[in-house]
Amino acid sequence: MSTQDLVHPLEILNPKVRARFPMIDRDSMGNPRIYLNTGAGSLTVDTASEAAFDAQRRLNPMPGVVAAGEAETAGLHSRIRDLAADFLHAGDGREISFHQSATAALFNLAYALRGVLRPENNLVVTDLDHMANVSPWEAVWREGRGLEVRRAHVTSDGQLDVDHLLSLVDSRTGLLAVTSASNGTGSLVSLPRTIAAVRERAPHCLVAVDAVHHAPHGILDVREADCDFLVFSGYKVFGPMQGVLWGKAALLERLRPYRVETNKNEPPWKFEMGMLNNTSLAALGAALEYLLWLADLVAHKRDSPQTGAVPVWGRSLTSAGPEASIPDRSSKFRSALTAIAEYETGLTRSVLEGFRKFDAGRFRLFGISEPSRAGERVPTFAFDVAGFGATETKKRLWEDAGIQIADGNHYSAAVVRHLGRPEGICRASFAHYDNLGTVDRFLEALGRLTNK
Repeated sequence: MSTQDLVHPLEILNPKVRARFPMIDRDSMGNPRIYLNTGAGSLTVDTASEAAFDAQRRLNPMPGVVAAGEAETAGLHSRIRDLAADFLHAGDGREISFHQSATAALFNLAYALRGVLRPENNLVVTDLDHMANVSPWEAVWREGRGLEVRRAHVTSDGQLDVDHLLSLVDSRTGLLAVTSASNGTGSLVSLPRTIAAVRERAPHCLVAVDAVHHAPHGILDVREADCDFLVFSGYKVFGPMQGVLWGKAALLERLRPYRVETNKNEPPWKFEMGMLNNTSLAALGAALEYLLWLADLVAHKRDSPQTGAVPVWGRSLTSAGPEASIPDRSSKFRSALTAIAEYETGLTRSVLEGFRKFDAGRFRLFGISEPSRAGERVPTFAFDVAGFGATETKKRLWEDAGIQIADGNHYSAAVVRHLGRPEGICRASFAHYDNLGTVDRFLEALGRLTNK
């Protein structure tokens, strides 16, 4: 039996997954829709909304150790730090700090590196990145300190040009800012290989990773990547607007972030400006715990396929057999994100195969287009329909089929300039709560548009 004959557990479990997202098939006005804009913000899982309401209603504003309410608030902060650390396969919850957004976290990180980066250093950023991992380095270090900031190019198929990046790195390179997945073209970056190659040329180079777009699609392992800092956002992993910054403990001790005098001058607290948003933290915890629930659900399905059902993906693909039990949270996160990446690769392949049926004179995909390379990208697709601007294409898909996509530069200004579309491009982005039916309806609606 070939792998094509196997059914992934998340395909079988899709109805249960979709049931966890109250807004999966309707918008805020109750209108039917197909939401293909996860790249701009994922749908919110049910328990995240419930946790936010409960925290707002009940929790004490400030943490403490005396009264029950303040002790519970302190416990919440500690619990969510530990949960986020396990999500990233990091060592300690004290390496996690919370911020208004990932952008705010990166600006604070850039400022905090004064005293670590030196006047003789240069920095390398990439044209593949969201501007949140470009502008802080240019503003703080090029404009503010006069350091040279070099930009690595993008290849013709929308990937990071690693060869060009490495040509920019020398013994004086103090920091590389890089994404793990492009929110413009969907291309993945192999962090372990890229970072190891950079460190061969610049052994002491720091690496700051923007993993916001990658976080809902695959494993984030800061130890395996050997990066120094990483950010992700709660609203891309089925939860709230909440930026999360991880850094190696020894480095965090050395940094000097924005801080009022009375705030603790030790990590993680010295990175957090003002009181933490308890409602967002509670919702973030629930969103991450949803992934643990998903890991258990997938493990159970792999262990107990229904009698007479199509063989379940995983039993024939791994010599270790079914995952009947997953011993710890880090392993559960790895299991959940592995399953998501596998399942979404199948969705990606189906989308790319569908795109091949369109008239090449009327439709253009930016980025990796070969179905056989589906595993090299996440299910985020930037495209053009000839004769229509990005906003007009978005409008027609909405009016014709109730499909919600994005238009504009998606805060990837260098990407759209590289693609020759400074006015913006269309972007459809899927997640693991989507299915082949979603893919078919999208392709049908887009096909009608390309035939006009």
